Amino acid sequence: MRTIIEELTIKNSNNIRGNIYLPELVGETRISWKSSKPDIISDTVIGEMAAGVVKRTSQDVEVLLTATFSEDGERSSFEQKVCVKKLEKTITEDDYEGYLFGHFIGESKEDQEQIYFALSEDGLNFKDMNDGKAILTSSVGEKGVRDPYLYRSPEGDRFFLVATDLSIYNRGGWFVNEQGYYDPSTTGSHNLIIWESEDLINWGEPTVAHVAPPNAGMAWAPEMIYDDESGEYIIFFASSIMDPATKYKSKPNTIYYVATRDFVHFSDTKIFIDNQCEPDGKPREIIDATVIKIGDMYYSAAKDGDNAEANGGIRIFKNKNLLDAEGWVKVLDLDELGLKCEGLKIDVLDNSTLEGPELFQYNKKDWDNPDVPEYGLMADQYSVGGGYLPLKTTNLEDVDNSTAAWKLLSKDEYSFDKLKKRHGTIMRITKEEMERIKKAF
Repeated sequence: MRTIIEELTIKNSNNIRGNIYLPELVGETRISWKSSKPDIISDTVIGEMAAGVVKRTSQDVEVLLTATFSEDGERSSFEQKVCVKKLEKTITEDDYEGYLFGHFIGESKEDQEQIYFALSEDGLNFKDMNDGKAILTSSVGEKGVRDPYLYRSPEGDRFFLVATDLSIYNRGGWFVNEQGYYDPSTTGSHNLIIWESEDLINWGEPTVAHVAPPNAGMAWAPEMIYDDESGEYIIFFASSIMDPATKYKSKPNTIYYVATRDFVHFSDTKIFIDNQCEPDGKPREIIDATVIKIGDMYYSAAKDGDNAEANGGIRIFKNKNLLDAEGWVKVLDLDELGLKCEGLKIDVLDNSTLEGPELFQYNKKDWDNPDVPEYGLMADQYSVGGGYLPLKTTNLEDVDNSTAAWKLLSKDEYSFDKLKKRHGTIMRITKEEMERIKKAF
């Protein structure tokens, strides 16, 4: 068990680049905080934001933080100096010039369930990095990682990669258990694997984050987004809840989340997007959620329905309130758009053929109209081992494609190079970052 002082000690105290976690309670001990410069690091609640909100300026700033508490009837205090690093530059829309694609490539060999990078200047044509070898390799948990997600901090100069802790290779394959489930989905890891970097080249050691709810079957396909209201990162993922006695699901796959500021301390696990229900009230499976904020609206794409469930698909949702689990409402399913599958290995765009959707915005320089933003939606053609299928849209709410906002790209409009891109992530990068990645990998 960590001591009170260990719980109070701030991670990377000499390199503060975002909001920090200042606990109000450690066990049953109540903590009060005092900041020597509350305009740089707050020591009180501000709106929905707990103490520890950081404001970065044009120069490094040292701040003395003092925690006061009572232990064994005696008043104690703990002081630590931290350094809030200067903010070098605020990234604007015009700064983005490329795209970094993180992904895994398969599960038949030991090195395939690791993190690979590909690079693109237009978001359509990607080149494999590092001579086709893995960039990051997990040495913890199941020693395999899948479904990675890359995220840039709101300050712009930190990067996080979160991934599923799963190795089908090390498990010996996708075995079906007595209950008829794929065993990795019911006896899977409750953890996620997280890396952090300041330059996309040098990454710290992988850390293990226990996130799944009690009796979960797994924690799969994590992604994250920053919550402007609380000043925290929201990490969301799919879990099923198992009945320990029967080993059947007592709740089908649902999207859950935890909140964190420091990737050490995590909130209790809560539901992020609940199951959609059939007319008879039977809950449906939902996995592989991705979220993007456009204006003041949050949009999600997820796989609705298990592989064989009828009427399921890659579903677009929307919600005004990020953390209102009941606020997500259906916008459309991809198979409702009437897009033709001519020339594809699949003949329908639904849950029987697609999974792992990924939403992202194209860089302004790549828009057909400089005044009309364009968004990408890629989905993994898992049923035929076909890798990613890309779509473009200028309006996620064109529910019947009556304005031709949606377009399914033809094979001559994109290329993914030699490595198969399995359930990955696309993050926009600047010219400087792109050149740095090219040089390193």
